[in-house]
Amino acid sequence: MSLYRVSPLRCAGLVALALTLAPAAHAADKFRISLDTNPNHVRNKGVEVFVAELQKRVGDQLIVEVYPSAQLFRDRDVPKALRQGAIEMGLPGTWQLEGSEPSAAVTALPMFYGVDPEITHRLMDGKLGALVNQKIEDRLKVKVLGNWADAGSIHFYSTGKDVRSYDQLQGMKIQYSGGTTFSARIEALGGVPVMIPFSDLPMAMSQGAIDAIASSREGVRTAKLWDSGLKYSFDDYQMMAQYVPLVGERFWKKQSPEVQKAITEAWQVAVVEQRNMVKQVEQDAAKTLAENGIQAFSPDEAARTEARKKLTKTQDALVKAMKIDAEAEQLAKQELQTANVDF
Repeated sequence: MSLYRVSPLRCAGLVALALTLAPAAHAADKFRISLDTNPNHVRNKGVEVFVAELQKRVGDQLIVEVYPSAQLFRDRDVPKALRQGAIEMGLPGTWQLEGSEPSAAVTALPMFYGVDPEITHRLMDGKLGALVNQKIEDRLKVKVLGNWADAGSIHFYSTGKDVRSYDQLQGMKIQYSGGTTFSARIEALGGVPVMIPFSDLPMAMSQGAIDAIASSREGVRTAKLWDSGLKYSFDDYQMMAQYVPLVGERFWKKQSPEVQKAITEAWQVAVVEQRNMVKQVEQDAAKTLAENGIQAFSPDEAARTEARKKLTKTQDALVKAMKIDAEAEQLAKQELQTANVDF
């Protein structure tokens, strides 16, 4: 019986060939998240929770990188960046998405003015949200991870006038960061809408370019806008502003079902905590604003209801101009009526 022996040189060659033919180890994909708010903002804090939960589930399968303060993109540019693969995730506000998918602005329509945030959550976490999310996905070629994160209730804040009634809004130059619904709301209430990015507010205020702004308490707090001249708040609960968690379709389809599941599960955990953060932050921010001299006034429920009825008279024209999906508007109307919202 003879034995076939492989020479050391031939053995080395076979090993090299085997290594050449073996499939290369899968390199971890980058998962870049773009935010245009600063690291202290409640949206960023929610993303920190998401990242921690995601890394528990995927380990080193994804290289997660968070870019705050518009280091990569402003929110308005996130949809384009996702399509181009320049980032993998962003959380733009609904007002930043309405130009691409008008139905994203459904909760900013007049019929939602002054509505309890919990009603907004119930609708957008249910059938209405599922419908709008599908339209966003189809139009923008993205994956919506799940329920929307909160930005907080939007109010008016003024520099020189202590606004205590809707009549006093007449003629005031009021800043908004974007969105047709924001502009239309200000105009219908008698103000003059002036679009200025939130990051440019301190300069605009110091130059006297505006009399008031539309913002959340958290926005005012993180930017310390009392240092720029804000003195009063008119807490009218215009809407619960929200951020939509978007992941680029190209990246999403590239991932295994296990990684996709890990991403959505991590978001489900994070969004619950983020919303709870917003509740606490709004309470804490109200105290901070008061401590820094901002005097608050809130119109009562009856006054807000009357304002909502007045605003709703403009809704048909607004929906037509913006081309908001009729199915989304009708479903929103039905569900608000079920929730006993008078408009």
